[in-house]
Amino acid sequence: MKILYISKSVIPSRSANSIHVMKMCQAFANNGHEVVLLAPNTKYQYEKNVNDIYSYYAVKKNFHIIKLFHPNFKGGAFLYTISIFFYLLLNRRFDLIYGRFLHGIYAATFLNKKVIYETHLPVSDKKDHRLIIFKRLIKSKYLIKMVVISKALKKIYLEKGFLNESKIQVAHDGADSVENLNNRIELLGEKKNLKVGYVGHLYKGRGIQTIIDCAKNLNDMTFHLVGGLTKDIEYWRSYIKKLNIENVFFYGFVSPIETIKYRNSFDIFLAPYEKKVSIFGSNDSDTSKFMSPLKIFEYMSHKKPIIASDLPVIREVLNESNSLLVECDNIDLWINSLKKLRVSKNRELIANKALIDFSNYSWNNRAILVIKY
Repeated sequence: MKILYISKSVIPSRSANSIHVMKMCQAFANNGHEVVLLAPNTKYQYEKNVNDIYSYYAVKKNFHIIKLFHPNFKGGAFLYTISIFFYLLLNRRFDLIYGRFLHGIYAATFLNKKVIYETHLPVSDKKDHRLIIFKRLIKSKYLIKMVVISKALKKIYLEKGFLNESKIQVAHDGADSVENLNNRIELLGEKKNLKVGYVGHLYKGRGIQTIIDCAKNLNDMTFHLVGGLTKDIEYWRSYIKKLNIENVFFYGFVSPIETIKYRNSFDIFLAPYEKKVSIFGSNDSDTSKFMSPLKIFEYMSHKKPIIASDLPVIREVLNESNSLLVECDNIDLWINSLKKLRVSKNRELIANKALIDFSNYSWNNRAILVIKY
Protein backbone atom coordinates (compact mmCIF):
# COMPACT_ATOMS: atom_id res chain seq x y z
CA MET A 1 0.00 0.00 0.00
CA LYS A 2 1.15 3.56 -0.73
CA ILE A 3 0.84 5.69 2.41
CA LEU A 4 1.21 9.45 2.75
CA TYR A 5 1.91 10.59 6.32
CA ILE A 6 0.93 14.23 6.92
CA SER A 7 2.73 15.85 9.83
CA LYS A 8 3.23 19.30 11.29
CA SER A 9 6.26 18.18 13.33
CA VAL A 10 9.50 20.12 13.04
CA ILE A 11 12.01 17.62 11.62
CA PRO A 12 14.71 17.50 12.86
CA SER A 13 13.95 18.76 16.36
CA ARG A 14 13.98 17.63 19.99
CA SER A 15 10.21 17.18 20.24
CA ALA A 16 8.67 13.84 21.15
CA ASN A 17 6.09 14.27 18.39
CA SER A 18 8.84 14.37 15.75
CA ILE A 19 10.31 11.12 17.14
CA HIS A 20 6.85 9.53 17.05
CA VAL A 21 6.29 10.56 13.42
CA MET A 22 9.68 9.33 12.21
CA LYS A 23 9.35 6.01 14.04
CA MET A 24 5.86 5.40 12.65
CA CYS A 25 6.96 6.13 9.08
CA GLN A 26 9.83 3.68 9.50
CA ALA A 27 7.43 1.09 10.92
CA PHE A 28 4.96 1.45 8.02
CA ALA A 29 7.87 0.96 5.62
CA ASN A 30 9.22 -1.99 7.64
CA ASN A 31 5.82 -3.62 7.14
CA GLY A 32 6.18 -3.43 3.36
CA HIS A 33 4.39 -0.18 2.53
CA GLU A 34 5.66 2.63 0.33
CA VAL A 35 5.76 5.70 2.57
CA VAL A 36 6.14 9.43 2.01
CA LEU A 37 6.28 11.85 4.95
CA LEU A 38 5.19 15.47 4.50
CA ALA A 39 6.63 17.95 7.00
CA PRO A 40 6.81 21.76 7.15
CA ASN A 41 9.89 23.52 5.83
CA THR A 42 10.61 25.53 9.00
CA LYS A 43 14.39 25.85 8.91
CA TYR A 44 14.41 28.48 11.67
CA GLN A 45 13.19 25.79 14.10
CA TYR A 46 15.43 22.91 13.01
CA GLU A 47 17.84 21.27 15.43
CA LYS A 48 21.29 22.52 14.49
CA ASN A 49 24.17 20.42 13.18
CA VAL A 50 22.05 17.48 12.01
CA ASN A 51 23.68 16.14 8.86
CA ASP A 52 21.54 13.04 8.46
CA ILE A 53 17.92 13.21 9.64
CA TYR A 54 17.44 9.44 9.51
CA SER A 55 20.56 8.72 11.56
CA TYR A 56 19.64 11.43 14.07
CA TYR A 57 16.33 9.67 14.81
CA ALA A 58 17.87 6.17 14.62
CA VAL A 59 15.58 5.11 11.78
CA LYS A 60 16.24 3.39 8.45
CA LYS A 61 16.20 5.41 5.27
CA ASN A 62 13.25 3.37 4.00
CA PHE A 63 10.77 6.22 3.50
CA HIS A 64 10.92 9.55 1.73
CA ILE A 65 10.67 12.97 3.44
CA ILE A 66 9.27 15.96 1.57
CA LYS A 67 9.33 19.44 3.11
CA LEU A 68 6.58 21.83 2.05
CA PHE A 69 6.22 25.60 2.28
CA HIS A 70 5.43 26.88 5.81
CA PRO A 71 6.31 30.54 6.33
CA ASN A 72 7.25 31.94 9.73
CA PHE A 73 4.31 34.26 10.30
CA LYS A 74 0.68 34.12 11.41
CA GLY A 75 -1.25 32.10 8.90
CA GLY A 76 1.74 29.92 8.08
CA ALA A 77 -0.17 26.74 8.99
CA PHE A 78 -2.92 27.69 6.52
CA LEU A 79 -0.40 28.14 3.71
CA TYR A 80 1.20 24.82 4.68
CA THR A 81 -2.25 23.21 4.37
CA ILE A 82 -2.64 24.73 0.91
CA SER A 83 0.77 23.28 0.00
CA ILE A 84 -0.41 19.85 1.16
CA PHE A 85 -3.58 20.14 -0.94
CA PHE A 86 -1.66 20.97 -4.11
CA TYR A 87 0.90 18.24 -3.42
CA LEU A 88 -1.95 15.72 -3.24
CA LEU A 89 -3.57 17.22 -6.31
CA LEU A 90 -0.38 16.54 -8.27
CA ASN A 91 0.35 13.19 -6.58
CA ARG A 92 -2.83 11.12 -6.54
CA ARG A 93 -1.12 7.73 -6.30
CA PHE A 94 -1.57 7.23 -2.53
CA ASP A 95 -3.93 4.56 -1.21
CA LEU A 96 -4.15 6.00 2.31
CA ILE A 97 -3.53 9.35 3.95
CA TYR A 98 -2.49 9.09 7.60
CA GLY A 99 -1.43 11.79 9.99
CA ARG A 100 -1.59 13.99 13.05
CA PHE A 101 -2.08 17.36 11.33
CA LEU A 102 -5.82 18.03 11.44
CA HIS A 103 -5.91 20.69 8.70
CA GLY A 104 -3.88 18.56 6.29
CA ILE A 105 -5.97 15.44 6.86
CA TYR A 106 -9.15 17.42 6.29
CA ALA A 107 -7.74 18.91 3.08
CA ALA A 108 -7.13 15.37 1.76
CA THR A 109 -10.85 14.54 2.02
CA PHE A 110 -11.59 17.19 -0.63
CA LEU A 111 -9.68 15.00 -3.07
CA ASN A 112 -11.74 11.92 -2.15
CA LYS A 113 -8.85 10.30 -0.28
CA LYS A 114 -9.30 7.75 2.50
CA VAL A 115 -7.86 9.24 5.68
CA ILE A 116 -6.98 8.14 9.22
CA TYR A 117 -6.52 10.92 11.74
CA GLU A 118 -4.34 10.37 14.82
CA THR A 119 -4.48 12.74 17.77
CA HIS A 120 -2.73 12.81 21.14
CA LEU A 121 -4.85 15.59 22.64
CA PRO A 122 -8.55 16.27 23.29
CA VAL A 123 -10.20 18.53 20.77
CA SER A 124 -10.49 22.14 21.93
CA ASP A 125 -13.86 23.20 23.31
CA LYS A 126 -13.26 26.71 22.07
CA LYS A 127 -15.42 27.88 19.19
CA ASP A 128 -12.49 28.33 16.83
CA HIS A 129 -11.49 27.07 13.41
CA ARG A 130 -9.88 23.88 14.80
CA LEU A 131 -13.15 22.72 16.32
CA ILE A 132 -15.04 23.59 13.12
CA ILE A 133 -12.56 21.63 10.98
CA PHE A 134 -12.62 18.67 13.38
CA LYS A 135 -16.43 18.49 13.30
CA ARG A 136 -16.37 18.57 9.51
CA LEU A 137 -13.69 15.90 9.33
CA ILE A 138 -15.56 13.42 11.51
CA LYS A 139 -18.64 13.79 9.30
CA SER A 140 -16.66 13.04 6.15
CA LYS A 141 -17.34 9.70 4.48
CA TYR A 142 -13.61 9.51 3.75
CA LEU A 143 -12.59 9.35 7.42
CA ILE A 144 -11.93 5.68 8.17
CA LYS A 145 -11.29 6.20 11.87
CA MET A 146 -9.50 8.26 14.48
CA VAL A 147 -6.53 6.87 16.45
CA VAL A 148 -5.84 7.99 20.04
CA ILE A 149 -3.01 7.07 22.41
CA SER A 150 -4.89 5.95 25.53
CA LYS A 151 -8.20 4.54 26.71
CA ALA A 152 -8.56 7.69 28.80
CA LEU A 153 -8.34 9.90 25.69
CA LYS A 154 -10.88 7.73 23.87
CA LYS A 155 -13.24 8.15 26.81
CA ILE A 156 -12.91 11.94 26.59
CA TYR A 157 -13.95 11.89 22.93
CA LEU A 158 -16.83 9.49 23.57
CA GLU A 159 -18.13 11.63 26.42
CA LYS A 160 -18.15 14.66 24.10
CA GLY A 161 -20.29 12.65 21.69
CA PHE A 162 -18.20 13.36 18.62
CA LEU A 163 -17.76 9.81 17.31
CA ASN A 164 -19.11 6.31 17.81
CA GLU A 165 -16.90 3.91 19.73
CA SER A 166 -16.24 1.88 16.59
CA LYS A 167 -14.68 4.92 14.93
CA ILE A 168 -12.06 5.51 17.65
CA GLN A 169 -9.12 3.16 18.05
CA VAL A 170 -6.68 3.11 20.96
CA ALA A 171 -3.03 2.57 20.06
CA HIS A 172 -0.59 3.36 22.84
CA ASP A 173 2.78 4.79 21.90
CA GLY A 174 5.70 2.46 21.28
CA ALA A 175 9.43 1.98 20.90
CA ASP A 176 11.90 -0.01 18.83
CA SER A 177 13.38 -3.26 20.03
CA VAL A 178 16.97 -2.77 21.23
CA GLU A 179 19.36 -4.72 19.03
CA ASN A 180 22.38 -4.45 21.35
CA LEU A 181 21.77 -4.11 25.09
CA ASN A 182 25.53 -3.93 25.71
CA ASN A 183 26.09 -0.74 23.71
CA ARG A 184 26.81 1.52 26.69
CA ILE A 185 28.44 4.79 27.68
CA GLU A 186 30.69 5.65 30.63
CA LEU A 187 28.55 7.45 33.21
CA LEU A 188 29.72 10.00 35.76
CA GLY A 189 29.98 9.25 39.47
CA GLU A 190 30.96 6.26 41.55
CA LYS A 191 31.17 3.23 39.24
CA LYS A 192 30.19 0.59 41.81
CA ASN A 193 26.94 2.32 42.81
CA LEU A 194 23.56 1.43 41.34
CA LYS A 195 22.82 3.78 38.46
CA VAL A 196 19.33 5.29 38.41
CA GLY A 197 18.35 6.93 35.13
CA TYR A 198 15.83 9.36 33.73
CA VAL A 199 15.54 10.45 30.08
CA GLY A 200 13.37 13.40 29.10
CA HIS A 201 12.55 17.01 29.78
CA LEU A 202 13.10 18.67 33.15
CA TYR A 203 10.16 21.07 33.26
CA LYS A 204 6.90 21.09 35.21
CA GLY A 205 5.25 17.80 36.00
CA ARG A 206 8.22 15.56 35.21
CA GLY A 207 9.07 14.75 38.82
CA ILE A 208 12.62 16.10 38.93
CA GLN A 209 12.14 17.20 42.53
CA THR A 210 11.25 13.60 43.39
CA ILE A 211 14.46 12.33 41.78
CA ILE A 212 16.58 14.82 43.72
CA ASP A 213 14.83 14.01 47.01
CA CYS A 214 15.60 10.32 46.41
CA ALA A 215 19.24 11.11 45.66
CA LYS A 216 19.54 13.11 48.86
CA ASN A 217 18.51 10.03 50.86
CA LEU A 218 20.35 7.33 48.88
CA ASN A 219 24.07 8.01 48.79
CA ASP A 220 24.87 4.51 47.56
CA MET A 221 23.14 5.23 44.23
CA THR A 222 23.94 7.70 41.46
CA PHE A 223 21.17 9.53 39.59
CA HIS A 224 21.58 10.39 35.91
CA LEU A 225 19.31 12.79 34.03
CA VAL A 226 19.54 12.91 30.23
CA GLY A 227 17.78 15.71 28.38
CA GLY A 228 16.34 19.09 29.27
CA LEU A 229 16.66 22.69 28.17
CA THR A 230 19.74 24.64 29.23
CA LYS A 231 17.75 26.94 31.53
CA ASP A 232 16.18 23.96 33.32
CA ILE A 233 19.53 22.21 33.76
CA GLU A 234 21.07 25.37 35.19
CA TYR A 235 18.18 25.74 37.64
CA TRP A 236 18.46 22.18 38.96
CA ARG A 237 22.26 22.23 39.09
CA SER A 238 22.10 25.37 41.18
CA TYR A 239 19.48 23.73 43.39
CA ILE A 240 21.49 20.58 44.15
CA LYS A 241 24.63 22.64 44.70
CA LYS A 242 22.89 24.56 47.50
CA LEU A 243 21.89 21.25 49.09
CA ASN A 244 25.40 19.82 48.64
CA ILE A 245 24.06 16.80 46.73
CA GLU A 246 26.88 15.13 44.83
CA ASN A 247 25.28 12.01 43.36
CA VAL A 248 23.07 13.69 40.70
CA PHE A 249 24.46 14.20 37.18
CA PHE A 250 23.01 16.10 34.22
CA TYR A 251 23.99 15.27 30.64
CA GLY A 252 21.85 17.75 28.71
CA PHE A 253 20.21 17.07 25.37
CA VAL A 254 21.31 13.90 23.62
CA SER A 255 20.11 12.90 20.14
CA PRO A 256 17.59 10.03 19.96
CA ILE A 257 20.19 7.62 18.60
CA GLU A 258 22.61 8.41 21.45
CA THR A 259 20.00 7.95 24.20
CA ILE A 260 20.11 4.20 23.52
CA LYS A 261 23.62 4.01 25.01
CA TYR A 262 22.56 5.92 28.12
CA ARG A 263 19.49 3.77 28.74
CA ASN A 264 21.63 0.64 28.35
CA SER A 265 23.97 2.00 31.03
CA PHE A 266 21.33 2.48 33.74
CA ASP A 267 20.35 -0.16 36.29
CA ILE A 268 16.95 1.35 37.14
CA PHE A 269 14.61 3.70 35.28
CA LEU A 270 12.43 6.40 36.83
CA ALA A 271 9.22 7.91 35.44
CA PRO A 272 8.08 10.12 38.35
CA TYR A 273 5.24 11.98 36.62
CA GLU A 274 3.34 14.41 38.80
CA LYS A 275 -0.44 14.94 38.94
CA LYS A 276 -0.11 17.71 36.34
CA VAL A 277 2.23 17.13 33.39
CA SER A 278 3.25 19.83 30.91
CA ILE A 279 4.30 19.26 27.31
CA PHE A 280 7.14 20.71 25.28
CA GLY A 281 6.54 24.40 24.56
CA SER A 282 3.64 24.83 26.99
CA ASN A 283 3.85 24.98 30.78
CA ASP A 284 0.11 25.63 31.02
CA SER A 285 -0.99 22.34 29.47
CA ASP A 286 -1.78 19.17 31.41
CA THR A 287 -1.60 15.74 29.75
CA SER A 288 -1.50 13.62 32.92
CA LYS A 289 -4.99 12.18 32.43
CA PHE A 290 -4.61 10.91 28.85
CA MET A 291 -0.87 10.76 27.95
CA SER A 292 1.06 7.75 26.66
CA PRO A 293 4.71 8.65 27.37
CA LEU A 294 7.29 7.45 24.87
CA LYS A 295 9.81 6.96 27.66
CA ILE A 296 7.74 4.21 29.29
CA PHE A 297 8.00 2.01 26.19
CA GLU A 298 11.64 2.90 25.61
CA TYR A 299 12.39 1.91 29.20
CA MET A 300 10.54 -1.41 28.80
CA SER A 301 12.51 -2.24 25.65
CA HIS A 302 15.83 -2.03 27.52
CA LYS A 303 15.07 -4.86 29.95
CA LYS A 304 15.57 -2.75 33.07
CA PRO A 305 13.23 -2.29 36.08
CA ILE A 306 10.97 0.75 36.07
CA ILE A 307 9.60 2.76 38.97
CA ALA A 308 6.74 4.95 37.77
CA SER A 309 4.03 7.16 39.19
CA ASP A 310 0.81 5.33 39.93
CA LEU A 311 -1.48 7.29 37.63
CA PRO A 312 -4.56 5.70 36.00
CA VAL A 313 -3.29 6.33 32.47
CA ILE A 314 0.12 4.77 33.30
CA ARG A 315 -1.72 1.67 34.53
CA GLU A 316 -3.02 1.14 31.01
CA VAL A 317 0.49 -0.19 30.27
CA LEU A 318 2.34 -0.78 33.55
CA ASN A 319 1.27 -2.90 36.52
CA GLU A 320 2.69 -4.50 39.65
CA SER A 321 4.33 -7.35 37.73
CA ASN A 322 6.26 -5.30 35.14
CA SER A 323 7.15 -2.28 37.29
CA LEU A 324 6.93 -0.68 40.70
CA LEU A 325 4.07 1.83 40.82
CA VAL A 326 4.27 4.55 43.46
CA GLU A 327 2.09 7.44 44.60
CA CYS A 328 3.60 10.37 42.76
CA ASP A 329 3.83 12.65 45.81
CA ASN A 330 4.93 10.10 48.44
CA ILE A 331 8.71 10.45 48.59
CA ASP A 332 9.09 7.76 51.25
CA LEU A 333 7.56 5.20 48.90
CA TRP A 334 9.90 6.25 46.10
CA ILE A 335 12.91 5.83 48.39
CA ASN A 336 11.67 2.44 49.64
CA SER A 337 11.04 1.25 46.08
CA LEU A 338 14.60 2.11 45.12
CA LYS A 339 15.87 0.28 48.20
CA LYS A 340 13.86 -2.77 47.16
CA LEU A 341 15.69 -2.79 43.82
CA ARG A 342 19.07 -2.96 45.52
CA VAL A 343 18.46 -6.71 45.36
CA SER A 344 19.46 -7.89 41.89
CA LYS A 345 16.84 -10.66 41.84
CA ASN A 346 14.05 -8.10 42.27
CA ARG A 347 15.46 -6.04 39.43
CA GLU A 348 15.71 -9.06 37.16
CA LEU A 349 12.13 -10.25 37.73
CA ILE A 350 10.59 -6.88 36.95
CA ALA A 351 12.88 -6.21 34.00
CA ASN A 352 12.12 -9.56 32.36
CA LYS A 353 8.37 -9.04 32.65
CA ALA A 354 8.65 -5.50 31.27
CA LEU A 355 10.51 -6.80 28.21
CA ILE A 356 7.93 -9.55 27.65
CA ASP A 357 5.07 -7.07 27.83
CA PHE A 358 6.93 -4.66 25.56
CA SER A 359 6.40 -7.04 22.64
CA ASN A 360 2.84 -5.64 22.47
CA TYR A 361 4.13 -2.10 22.00
CA SER A 362 6.73 -2.20 19.24
CA TRP A 363 6.39 0.46 16.53
CA ASN A 364 6.04 -2.27 13.89
CA ASN A 365 3.08 -3.84 15.71
CA ARG A 366 1.51 -0.43 16.21
CA ALA A 367 1.87 0.34 12.49
CA ILE A 368 -0.03 -2.85 11.65
CA LEU A 369 -2.77 -2.09 14.15
CA VAL A 370 -3.56 1.52 13.22
CA ILE A 371 -4.19 0.95 9.51
CA LYS A 372 -6.47 -2.07 9.88
CA TYR A 373 -9.97 -1.37 8.58
